[in-house]
Amino acid sequence: MAVLAGYVFARLRFRGRDAAFMYLLSSMMLPGIVFWIPTYVMMARFPGVGGNDWRGQGGIGFINSWGALLIPGWVNVYQIFMLRQTYYTIPVDFEEAARVDGAGTLTCLRVVYLPMLKPVLTVIVIFQFVAIWNDYQWPLIVSSGNRQIWTLALGFQRIALQGAAYKGYPPGTAWIDYPFSFTMAVVATIPVVLLYLFLQSYFVEGVQGFAIKG
Repeated sequence: MAVLAGYVFARLRFRGRDAAFMYLLSSMMLPGIVFWIPTYVMMARFPGVGGNDWRGQGGIGFINSWGALLIPGWVNVYQIFMLRQTYYTIPVDFEEAARVDGAGTLTCLRVVYLPMLKPVLTVIVIFQFVAIWNDYQWPLIVSSGNRQIWTLALGFQRIALQGAAYKGYPPGTAWIDYPFSFTMAVVATIPVVLLYLFLQSYFVEGVQGFAIKG
């Protein structure tokens, strides 16, 4: 989605393009907590899902399901901004040459642009993975009613509470097993470190920017 939106704002020309892009950028000035309530309402009133009718009434929508965790993270303004700026660094001559050979817009995106966008896409993947991997508050809001959904943060919280009960502490006691908590923190960090090591070369190139020489 962000690849398509970035292409639209960078390559297509239509009335109101710059105004629409500035409107999107203005949303980055607001803290994420501002969007929790409207996003929750949209997930709960999604038509035809979770017992809702076509008007979004009568059920719970995506609440207490994986949809409420996955759909809001599909695309964000920061990703669109990064891809739009990257499109500007790519000479339009590549696309024009492909169109002369009969390529359409989707073919240009797949054959011409996507190979050049690998570094910035890697940066987006790592940033988005870390954000979702560490997220605690949003999963607590939309999925805490379903005990079968165990995101990392919620899972560790439940394990810590069960560990406190197992050691004989009464429910609600402000007790923290620091060695166990630090161990869980290390375990949670391992997948992020492995992902970075696997994509390190693309990540460095994407952060530093890249130039096309001809």
